[in-house]
Amino acid sequence: MKAVKYTKEGVVIPSAWVKGWGKPVVAHRGSDVLILESPARAASRKRLARMVSKLRRATRELGITPDQIAAEVEAVRRDRARRS
Repeated sequence: MKAVKYTKEGVVIPSAWVKGWGKPVVAHRGSDVLILESPARAASRKRLARMVSKLRRATRELGITPDQIAAEVEAVRRDRARRS
């Protein structure tokens, strides 16, 4: 890892490491994390977040409790484990 440079502001990585990924890369900076992802991966993450939001809203509207969800998930896992 001689190519990596540590500075007061953080870590500098060579652009050659990212160029091999193909299409453009999007960088997001959190408090202690730098996330590098492709635009397709970012779009997929946003789609998943929307789906989770819709599921949570639907469960609130239907009055389903977290215990009921956990029981259903466990039943599905048991069924799948039996099949494999």
